[in-house]
Amino acid sequence: MALSAVIFDRDGTLIDFDATWGPVFANMLYGLTDGDEIAADKAAKASGFDLKNKVFLTGSPIKVQTPKDYSVIWAAALDEEFTDAFVARVEELLLQNAGIAVTPFKDTLKVIHVLSEMGVPIGLATNGTEASARMQLEALGVLQYFDFVAGYDSGYGAKPEAGQLLAFAKAFGLQPEDIAMVGDSLHDIHAANAAGMVGIGLTTGAMTAEQLEADSDYVYDALEGILPHFTAKNA
Repeated sequence: MALSAVIFDRDGTLIDFDATWGPVFANMLYGLTDGDEIAADKAAKASGFDLKNKVFLTGSPIKVQTPKDYSVIWAAALDEEFTDAFVARVEELLLQNAGIAVTPFKDTLKVIHVLSEMGVPIGLATNGTEASARMQLEALGVLQYFDFVAGYDSGYGAKPEAGQLLAFAKAFGLQPEDIAMVGDSLHDIHAANAAGMVGIGLTTGAMTAEQLEADSDYVYDALEGILPHFTAKNA
């Protein structure tokens, strides 16, 4: 049976994580520390980020955690009090820089266009902020194809909880089992499992096929691998 709708993760699924976020997080850390190289590097190392090369190390919590979560790490590394105001500073810097280097995978735009032409409802669920997700989708020229965009701050919780996914299903009156959740991490797949959706893992981001296979219904090495699961609504 063909699936009726799809909800994507963002980072490592639609966009290249290092290429997109490396420059962003370097700017954020320099902004957060007023250009203090030593302090910025200290916060970077605490969160698994190579500031000099602008790449994320294996297991970096930034890859799966919310801005509020990694703000805790930065506040501790910088000997600052962790407050709502500190998180607001981080999220302001994130939004200021989120659009500077948005890098899709080679098949991202094709897949989104094909699904849209099929009439498949398309959603996005990210542990980043909703505003940054919308900014980046706009930068890619595809925001208009997304019927639902949720971040950790949209009121539905964050992955691996199922709230974002179930909100998408409810918005379109669809049964969860008719929807694919597509992502590159176990946070995505566990959210799919919790929601009762079909979990499709991709090896384009945080994890290998071997790490994804046990919990996923399907695993592909490229986004376009998901297309056979869908058919045009008027077919």
